[in-house]
Amino acid sequence: MKKRSLILQLFIMLFIILQCLIGFLAFSTYKYAESVILKEVIQLNTNMLQQIAIRINQELKDVEVLASRIAYDTSIIESLKKSSGGESANKEQLLKIEGIMSGYIWSYRSTAMLIDAHLIDKRGNTYSTSYSMSSNQEADLAAFDKALENGKDSEIFPIKSYFTATGGYNYYFQLARKVEDYISKQDYGVLLLNVNEKLLGDNYIRLTNEEKDFFIVDRDGLIISHKDKNKINEKLNSFVEANSKNKLNNYYLKDDKLFISQPISGYGWYIVESVSLASALMPLKKIELFLIAFGILCTLLTGVVLSVVARKIAEPLSLLTNKMTEFNHGDLSIQIQDSTYKEFSEISISFNELIQRVNFLLKENVNNERQKRLLELDFLRAQINPHFIYNTLSSIRFYVEMGKNKEAEEMLYHFSKLLRRVLSRAGEFVLIRDEVKHLEDYVALQKMRYSNAFIVEFLLDENALNVQIPSFILQPIIENAIFYGLQVNRLLVIKVEAELADHDLYITISDNGIGMSQEKISEIFNKEVQMSRVGILNVHERIRILYGGAYGLTIEQNEPEGTKVILKLRYA
Repeated sequence: MKKRSLILQLFIMLFIILQCLIGFLAFSTYKYAESVILKEVIQLNTNMLQQIAIRINQELKDVEVLASRIAYDTSIIESLKKSSGGESANKEQLLKIEGIMSGYIWSYRSTAMLIDAHLIDKRGNTYSTSYSMSSNQEADLAAFDKALENGKDSEIFPIKSYFTATGGYNYYFQLARKVEDYISKQDYGVLLLNVNEKLLGDNYIRLTNEEKDFFIVDRDGLIISHKDKNKINEKLNSFVEANSKNKLNNYYLKDDKLFISQPISGYGWYIVESVSLASALMPLKKIELFLIAFGILCTLLTGVVLSVVARKIAEPLSLLTNKMTEFNHGDLSIQIQDSTYKEFSEISISFNELIQRVNFLLKENVNNERQKRLLELDFLRAQINPHFIYNTLSSIRFYVEMGKNKEAEEMLYHFSKLLRRVLSRAGEFVLIRDEVKHLEDYVALQKMRYSNAFIVEFLLDENALNVQIPSFILQPIIENAIFYGLQVNRLLVIKVEAELADHDLYITISDNGIGMSQEKISEIFNKEVQMSRVGILNVHERIRILYGGAYGLTIEQNEPEGTKVILKLRYA
């Protein structure tokens, strides 16, 4: 299976995380800038719409004032009184009233040509300043009287239109006002001021362009004024929709356009501005370009920095990998040069120490193996010690000379079994039960030599009999107990015990002999191993080589008397 680089994966993940973070920050910045710019655009345009709404409101107030001046004019009231008294309106009276109305209208600033006045008295006589905006006054009079029944002095009515001689339409709205005596409040008719829609459009038309558009609508969204006259009397659906959903909070968004509205106080109308979002958010383009450039720069810098860092990390690790490969191939002289970085310096120091430790352990292992083989050779030599052979053969000859052939035969039997085992070069480890059989032959020979001056008791746990132990490690202990423990006129009792505990094997060899002082015990463990001598220290060193420093042999004074030797070995 193909191996993948962990460092490469980690840095790719880190790169992706950083890119996500950069993208999130750029997106958040963009959205925040968008909201700020949008608020500024709304605020600036709202301020402008407030000024337009104030001007339109003043225009309408001026029209109402104009209507009041005409409606309260005493000359017109006097003329209408005569007409209401039964006198029919003659041409002189008609011209007089129309002349007075014309005088008021032409005194109304420079927009006088946008206003026509129509006065309808109670008898249905009509007085007009112009016939260009004619309408059905009889039908209008009933509607106007009904609209004015609510006690209002004046009322503004929706946009109307008429077909001109040139084939187009003119649009106008009407202001109706009662004509009454100021003192007596006597009603003499209705005054209609037909005001051209251009009076409203002049307030915003100069601000209209490809990006901005303006509407004057009523509360139902009906368009009252717009630069495109064909849209007048249509509904501004987005305004209606926003208003019906109670979302009309001075502005709303629709079809990539920003709509901002401002009420015209006192009339139930609204001036609505439509601004292209692209135009409104034009300053955001610069921020967008900056964020894109910033993101690209951050991406490049992040990639370069991560690449450099990855290489800085990968190079020492690659070096360590190569050195470990050389080590696996058997090169034990390798060393890693110290790094300037703390972490890799610690790794290189630890690796160098590991190599030194391995070299030390290898040398120690070679020495241990050499010492182990020397000890084994020493043990083999011990089993065929010339003095032991000479003494045993001398005892056999003595029994033969004494005519004790049975004893000589028995001694020769046990001696031959010992020699067979030693000379056969048995394995390094044997079962305890087999080692006991060897000891029984050895003890039998020693008993015949020392005339049954001692006995050996084997008190072994049944579970311990099948445990393997190093061969020939018990015989030197028993030999030492016999040699140093025998006393005149006293039976020496040697006990061999074995038990298992916590994966360890404990073999105890105790006697009731003379015993050993603490100085003698210390002398035994401090004495150097000699090639020509086998003893307790030899057994101790062999166990430590095989099992480690936690194992070996200890010597204690037996209670109440004698010596106790404890061998600790590992069995699992």
